[in-house]
Amino acid sequence: MPEDRVNRRTRMRAIYNYFKRNLPFLKVVFRQYAQNNWNVRIRKSTRVIDPISAIFYITHRCNLECHYCTQKSPDVTSEELSTAKTIELLRRIRTELSSLYVTGGEPLVRPDVAEVLQAAHGMGFNIILHTNGTLLDRREEVLDSIHSLVISLDSMNESRFDRITKSPAGTTRHILENIVRYGRQMRQSRRPMTINCVINSDTVDDVYDVMEFCRENDFVFSCCTALNNDVTQYSLLDNPKYMALADHIVQSKREKRLRINGSAESLEYTLKLKKFNCYPTLFARVYPNGDVFYPCVPLKTVGGNLFETPSVKEIFARARKKLGDVPDCRRRCHLYSNITSHLYVHNFWNLAGEYK
Repeated sequence: MPEDRVNRRTRMRAIYNYFKRNLPFLKVVFRQYAQNNWNVRIRKSTRVIDPISAIFYITHRCNLECHYCTQKSPDVTSEELSTAKTIELLRRIRTELSSLYVTGGEPLVRPDVAEVLQAAHGMGFNIILHTNGTLLDRREEVLDSIHSLVISLDSMNESRFDRITKSPAGTTRHILENIVRYGRQMRQSRRPMTINCVINSDTVDDVYDVMEFCRENDFVFSCCTALNNDVTQYSLLDNPKYMALADHIVQSKREKRLRINGSAESLEYTLKLKKFNCYPTLFARVYPNGDVFYPCVPLKTVGGNLFETPSVKEIFARARKKLGDVPDCRRRCHLYSNITSHLYVHNFWNLAGEYK
């Protein structure tokens, strides 16, 4: 059989298996896309769209002090709940959403994180865990409950990344050892392992090595620019080295040189800081005590609490009446989730094509 026919059959089989595996979630996505398209683009009655996933900040605590971190000293904080109350919080989220992105702070500093994730897995959540990787060898049981792992790594230069994280010498080496060790475990179980790289003017040259590290180890490469006080650093556009890097990443995606998270179009928006429309309610942002932000964390406005109103959608509806619709702050923060929300509304089929 000709090679092109074999390749075509392989691609079709992969697409079929993806849709079969994710059919319940895809039904929700397509139904919400139709509804959002009607309300947002045709009727133009609102910028509030139904969420498809929850971003759960399981803790504010962290064992590192990355200088760009927006959660290091959050303007709005909340206390962690007990294990039982945290599990009850997740149960309330699960009544509406099946996708859970667990972040922090550093999730693995919570002693009960494995128990919480195990409970979430039992509820049927598709779980993505984002960690700095330092504690994985002490909490490796968390890997039994997750579907995807994301580890932050901004540089392969150990001394530089130690300085970025304000950590003792050897911290980066330990992170890299954990990445390789547990990345191998994720690959063996056919679960994606992503390296998330936050780019600023000091690490532009280092990103190429991170990308090569991902290629050599078959990790997914993900990236965004560092924010300054929750605001995009537009000064990067005047940096020739940064612009060359942005072009390199986008071209690497188009030429499939390595696995890169997002589409070429979303990377253009994210890295070249193009103007976009944000629909932040696509991802419900939930704090440790059950507070749900409306419309988003950077605007520092809490819409309600899931222990008082046990529905994310109802919280958004009430918050909209009280606080108004989503404001038009198109170029405030170029985060992957915000860019995704723009494409979800304005170029859905391009976005969907990324997941074939």
